[in-house]
Amino acid sequence: MEIGISTASLYPTLLEDALAQLIEQQVPVAELFLNTFSELSPALREKVKSQLEQSSIRAVSVHPFTSVLESSLFFTSYTRRFEDGVELYRRYFDYAAQMGAKILVFHGNHRNTSRPPQRYYERFARLRQAAKEMGIVLAQENVYAHCSQDLTFLVEMRRYLGDEVEFVLDNKQALRGGQDPMEMARALGDRVVQLHLSDSAPGRDCLPPGEGDFDFAGYFSILKEKGYAGDGIVELYQNSYQSPQQLFQSRLFLQEIADGVFSSENNQI
Repeated sequence: MEIGISTASLYPTLLEDALAQLIEQQVPVAELFLNTFSELSPALREKVKSQLEQSSIRAVSVHPFTSVLESSLFFTSYTRRFEDGVELYRRYFDYAAQMGAKILVFHGNHRNTSRPPQRYYERFARLRQAAKEMGIVLAQENVYAHCSQDLTFLVEMRRYLGDEVEFVLDNKQALRGGQDPMEMARALGDRVVQLHLSDSAPGRDCLPPGEGDFDFAGYFSILKEKGYAGDGIVELYQNSYQSPQQLFQSRLFLQEIADGVFSSENNQI
């Protein structure tokens, strides 16, 4: 398993400039976090694609800034907006494919909803199929204050959709939602395709890895037992660290642990 960094961790640095920093630090894999529609434009696409092609870094996922709109786009009764939302997300799927990324990270519906979960699962399945047609995996992330906050919801989603669902696990988001990251890994690990990683300590749930007390070795061991074959992405907020060097050191800290758990196995998707 290779440990990388999300460009979101360097926010508000522009996408291409954040990627340049990751390349300079020889980060092997990255999540590309799109922050505005112009980053889907041909000119900026070509710039980022060129950066990837001229370096050894590999884009593994894309995270759309329109995550905040997914409740309205995909889960209301207004069917035309759903269809328009699918067309919008086809642009992200196309972008991911162009960058060589395999995963599109999905937040989904907010938690304060009375809509039946079956509608959620069926709408997700339709959007996942659109992604699949373009060679992309639409992966449901567990996110605080969303339906996906609860492990029971995700387990039922897995039961309802069978093998037609994949997950991104974020240990920080699990803790914020009052969930046990280890239990999430045990319950969903065989369908997890990416990890969002940060450290934690009492009263703080988003620290640079190595500055808290989260049991990464135990977490990785559970996922290894479940056949995990993806990468890990350090995802921190702007106020989670003092200097970029902390961010880069935290990646090295995690890579050493991952190497110890996963050995020299090839764990790419």
